[in-house]
Amino acid sequence: MIAYLCIPSKKPAPEAQAVIDRWRARGYGTAIWRDAGDTEVDCDLLLTGEYPGYAKAVNALAQEAVNRGAEWCILAGDDIDPDPTHAPEEIACECARYFGHINGGMEFEDSTIYGDGEEIIERYIGSTFGVMQPTGDRWGADRNDKNFCGSAYIDRVAGSAWCGAEFCRRMYGGAGPLWPGWFHMSVDEELQNVAERLGVFWQRRDLTQTHNHWGRAIRRMPEYLRRANAEFHEAGQLFAERKAAGFPGHEPL
Repeated sequence: MIAYLCIPSKKPAPEAQAVIDRWRARGYGTAIWRDAGDTEVDCDLLLTGEYPGYAKAVNALAQEAVNRGAEWCILAGDDIDPDPTHAPEEIACECARYFGHINGGMEFEDSTIYGDGEEIIERYIGSTFGVMQPTGDRWGADRNDKNFCGSAYIDRVAGSAWCGAEFCRRMYGGAGPLWPGWFHMSVDEELQNVAERLGVFWQRRDLTQTHNHWGRAIRRMPEYLRRANAEFHEAGQLFAERKAAGFPGHEPL
């Protein structure tokens, strides 16, 4: 698989499996963290244990996915849907080309089969040191803004980002794409800010990964999210301190 969804999921197994199956149907690999004792799910890569927090769990999943040959890891949640119209191979190729222009990089190979069955092999310079965030889901934008030009939630945080293999290998001194100190809140905001600081952040309005957030449908917060949301104010203060200090420890190998 060229791209792996890397997420922890505390949902009941049938609900988690439904998410996995939606991504699999689009051609993605699936790397899932389940807490020790939770019912296992059918996925391509399963890690279990005492939950260490989102950042550490996803770093571990991304490391394993990259070791298995993944070129891109989608760091999201179990309430995110894949883009419905673009194949993962297409998105991955476009990302590698884009970051290749920024970073230089290694030689990639892409093939296209035309209507007459002829396969054309194209070689290009690409890079997987980068972060791409689809921003087509405009949840949170001003409802009176008919052109959807105003800011949406996903414009401010890399909440379902495509992180390249080299970014996953090298960031935070080799620890992974996310700062291991985050339990849940602010982890995606730091990811966006750090990638922007490094000049390797790309937002794409033409891609939509819908966020089926519990608050969006006016549902009650799931019980397993209460600890994560309880740290909202403390996480905000820590984020401000880390941002002022230049996000210490983010430096890549």
